[in-house]
Amino acid sequence: MLHGHLTDPGTYAFLTAHPTWQQAFAWLHGLRSDIALGEYEILGRDMFASVQEYATLARHEARFESHEAHIDIQYTLKGVEGIDWIPRSALQPDGPFGNDVQFWLPPPEPVTTLAQSAGRFAIFFPSDAHRPKVRLPGHDRVRKLVIKIHQRLLT
Repeated sequence: MLHGHLTDPGTYAFLTAHPTWQQAFAWLHGLRSDIALGEYEILGRDMFASVQEYATLARHEARFESHEAHIDIQYTLKGVEGIDWIPRSALQPDGPFGNDVQFWLPPPEPVTTLAQSAGRFAIFFPSDAHRPKVRLPGHDRVRKLVIKIHQRLLT
């Protein structure tokens, strides 16, 4: 997991030596603030973005998830949400794996909570379980985008 602010390239500059990461961050830098909800292909289905807006949830209502084929870059456009993180190896599956998502039972140990506000991003790799949509005090909506990068682009 990597967490940073888009205006602090020192956080992610080492990634942009690879053309896939370079393209993903260039796409983020080129975003218009009024981008419409929906999906946007960046490199076909190997790299695409989903712009979403939703009400955040009480922590116990949100679910941990992880992916096998894709890496997520979750970038906040407006509002605030919490995203909890824990290594997926610390969790037990909550149902079968399908459509590149595995849901996980709540963890028995403490987690790390990221406060995602406008301009912040978090990168989640397949070894990372993450629980988005967590309501933080005083914040009940978020507008964000998730860039999905298929791992084959990085090998």
